[in-house]
Amino acid sequence: MKITILTRPQFSSPRILAESLQMQLHENGNNAEILFDIDVLNRLVGYKNSKLSFHFWLSKKVIHWFSDRRVMQVLKQADAVVISECIPNAFWKSLYNVEKLKTILKKPVFIYEVYWLGNAPTQIETLQKNGDSSYERYDGHLFVSPVTEIRSTPSPNAFCLGLLAKTWNLKPLPKKELIALVDFAQPGYEAFREIQISQLTKAGIPFIALESSYTIEEIRNIYQQVSIFFVQFLEAFGLPILECLCTGAQVFTPNSGWPMSWRLDIEPKVHHTGILPNCFTVYDGERDLLKKLLVFKENFNPTKTPLQVYNEFIQTYPAFYEGDQLELKRCLEFIKSNKN
Repeated sequence: MKITILTRPQFSSPRILAESLQMQLHENGNNAEILFDIDVLNRLVGYKNSKLSFHFWLSKKVIHWFSDRRVMQVLKQADAVVISECIPNAFWKSLYNVEKLKTILKKPVFIYEVYWLGNAPTQIETLQKNGDSSYERYDGHLFVSPVTEIRSTPSPNAFCLGLLAKTWNLKPLPKKELIALVDFAQPGYEAFREIQISQLTKAGIPFIALESSYTIEEIRNIYQQVSIFFVQFLEAFGLPILECLCTGAQVFTPNSGWPMSWRLDIEPKVHHTGILPNCFTVYDGERDLLKKLLVFKENFNPTKTPLQVYNEFIQTYPAFYEGDQLELKRCLEFIKSNKN
């Protein structure tokens, strides 16, 4: 079976997911190709829905006419097309004309994101208020985690594939020293970051504070060095969390509900606290953070600690590391049964 994946060229979440899916499909004996040309869907948007001036809209269509035609020819040769893009972007009518793509291709078109839209009721509400599409926009839904704001029973065309993080070459290697990683500042959450930095300083723990842009190689080299990673705000999933757990870094968070997709609750609630495994440390304010940092520092072993964190992660979330081949096979059977 041949699957073509459309995504962005930048090394962000959609591209990482696209490459993971490609490798999962290859492991399963299928042909998978990635096209970094998702903007072709933007140029399918009609002038009235585009929110662009007519001249700018028309110039984009003309400039990219030949390249867009070549992309469409490749897509037509696939058995199914997967769009790897963030939510809500993937559902905005003014950004991508998925409906027209389906009309042109006459074959299944899927969305691949870290979460299933059905597990994000606040996103559904926002999309509906804006007059945008919902589930029906795509023939199938692929996603990484079974939990986001809530955990619900997916529809028959939704498939929880996990990720193939084992291919990222991130390992729980022995550390030279205990180093913490403070993630990028997030608007409205600056106070949490300031607390993290101040308490790391008091605890005498060296840290790296992310401030600028990094290549994928640079940022993963940093992840490989650290043994503590701080969550900065409410995450739908948080790929940096996954990447750091692969290296054996303990994840510190001021709220057990911030890493939404990592909660283990049977019935998690929207934007509520939750149950997290031992590879996460939840702290409550400055004093509690300092106390838990000092305990972690005292017990830290440069060889054993990364392995302990990594093993807890692997045992709790195996599909995030190795993917879910059974679910992928179910997805491929669904495609075969729904080919036009």
